[in-house]
Amino acid sequence: MIAKPERIFARDYEWQCLARFVERTGTRPKFGVVSGRRRQGKTFLLDSLADETGAFYFGATEATETESLHMFAAALAEHVGAPAPFDFPGWDHAIKQLFAISAERRDLVVIDEFPYLSKVTPALPSIIQREIDRAVATESPVSLLLRGSAMSVMGRLPAGAAGKPPGGKRMG
Repeated sequence: MIAKPERIFARDYEWQCLARFVERTGTRPKFGVVSGRRRQGKTFLLDSLADETGAFYFGATEATETESLHMFAAALAEHVGAPAPFDFPGWDHAIKQLFAISAERRDLVVIDEFPYLSKVTPALPSIIQREIDRAVATESPVSLLLRGSAMSVMGRLPAGAAGKPPGGKRMG
């Protein structure tokens, strides 16, 4: 189990849930949703988890679709040590590449403030659902955590178009 960093006061239960999620026990994909009221420390916990595990962490902002895609491409390139940002023509290509990298490196993927992305790219939840379905079919070891405070958006994610993927977890 991943030890909780000293900088995190209390939050033992939440850290244990996140640490168990990160543990890789097979090749099946994992999908988790972290949601709750604003200003409760979710970002701090997930950022700390990413630091401790070497996960890919992307904190979305309220930006246009193009700006968000460029920021995502730059963050992913930095994570893998690419010399320049990736040049994705759209989110479809970006998510396919993200899942390929995650499966190859067995990295946890954390996307923070996911509702900002889905607001400017309404197809994004279905793109992710499709890639999760592919990961299930191929037993690809992808681990994805989506976080957001917009309960109306986050509450719909585990259901998706094809249902909750095997190994899916709900933490909130």
